[in-house]
Amino acid sequence: MKRFYRIIALLLIPALAAAVLAGCGSQQDSDASEKDSLIFSINADIVTTDCHMARDTVSGIVHYQMYETLVRNQPGEGLVPGLAKEWSFSEDNTQILFTLQEGVLFHNGDEMTAEDVAFSLNRAIGSAFTSSYSNTMDRAEAVDDTHVRLYMKQAFGPVLQCLSASCMGIVSKRAVEELGDEGFAAAPVGTGPYRLLQWRSGEKIEMEAFSDYWRGNPAIHNLTFSIMTDKNTAAIALESEEIDVLYSPDTADREQLSSLDNVQFLDGDGSLYMWVIAFNNESEIFSNKTLREAISYAIDREEMVVGFLDGFGEAVEMPIVPSIPGYDPTFENHPLDLEKAKQLMADAGYPDGLTVTIKLNQSSSYTRPAEILQAQLRKIGVNLEFELMERAAFLQDVTTDCNYDVTLFMFTAGYTDADYVLYGRMHSSNLGGTNYLKYSNPQVDQLLDQARASSDSEERERLYWKVSEYVRDDVPFIPLFTDNVCIAANSKLTGVVPNVNEAHYVFDYAWKQ
Repeated sequence: MKRFYRIIALLLIPALAAAVLAGCGSQQDSDASEKDSLIFSINADIVTTDCHMARDTVSGIVHYQMYETLVRNQPGEGLVPGLAKEWSFSEDNTQILFTLQEGVLFHNGDEMTAEDVAFSLNRAIGSAFTSSYSNTMDRAEAVDDTHVRLYMKQAFGPVLQCLSASCMGIVSKRAVEELGDEGFAAAPVGTGPYRLLQWRSGEKIEMEAFSDYWRGNPAIHNLTFSIMTDKNTAAIALESEEIDVLYSPDTADREQLSSLDNVQFLDGDGSLYMWVIAFNNESEIFSNKTLREAISYAIDREEMVVGFLDGFGEAVEMPIVPSIPGYDPTFENHPLDLEKAKQLMADAGYPDGLTVTIKLNQSSSYTRPAEILQAQLRKIGVNLEFELMERAAFLQDVTTDCNYDVTLFMFTAGYTDADYVLYGRMHSSNLGGTNYLKYSNPQVDQLLDQARASSDSEERERLYWKVSEYVRDDVPFIPLFTDNVCIAANSKLTGVVPNVNEAHYVFDYAWKQ
């Protein structure tokens, strides 16, 4: 493996250095004690620099540097004060009163006010991009100079988790009103530790430290996000010290990175990603519950973890991953039982097997585990024929038009709570939206509604256990496995930690003296 990396590096590094570092300056020209710049590799371009107009992971990583939220989800600590230094709930949990930090400045020099905060929350609530986080929020209003009240449509247990998401960031009201949405996206104004210098689409995003940042002066002064779509190339660049940070490196590169003296490889504990077999429960084929159950008994999750993730992950049998409250390792789904699976195939009306098309995002993140699944299901007479699709077309067909029978997909929790996946994918109110499983069950709806409204963690865990039993018994989808989040960085960099939310705060980073 090491020999392979060195050969590839010799071929690629000269071109890589020219592409990545053009305009950035070499990082090897100065001693680490004098270094105040950092190159952070991201594997895709951002959607926009406006935090209220995007909710994807990559855009969020960049937005966390420019914007701040009322509540901060600090790695290793959980929910801590952000731009709000404290908060309190009304007796029925439908109102939250936030007390704001004082003396916070925006990048344009204006002091943050309660009007800015209320304006930002209302702007976020009104954006279609934030609906997964804000759909239980009604409106915000400034109470006085240092207090803002958020009104909820209903009590919602994970509301603070939602408020910590980058898409709920606080922006300058004056900047938005003067510049308009397009102008603001070109010249964003937040309160974060870094302000935007330039964004070269498809290439890099350059920022500099905000000298009047209220928490203090960042140790990293010049921050560049280098857009490197090939993670293997990015891993080589990290090894040769052409970049400094690589989040979520490819599983094939993790062993090599962890063996290097000049790289610190930090393996986390789980993630918010769960690979699943997703059925269209109203399709002609998979409206047949017995057939779905037969497939469930044919699944070998451990083989997928080893074959696809090289062991850097964990099999999951309930529809909640280990990093989310409510996960219980004692929960058991259908065990691997090929004889039972074959009997269920016959009971479902397919004693001689069947051939079915599985639509797949053409990314190897899906095709590689799908190949393992294909071999497993062949043992019970199910022949999967792949229809590989470009990402946008796949999302249109599967998640928007529900024009599919079965797919292998990744459910991602946007916040660390079971509500995000289970309510979004299973509640009947989301049919025609995020419930592209086409699953509807009044009993499950009731359980999910109760869990949403409860602020009692033990009660919520009991309710989600019952929902998990319905997932096992009705088989609307089949949980498979989860990844382990990790991050790799130059060994001379401090403050780097893996984060299941991918909220990487560069303000916490510094070069060793």
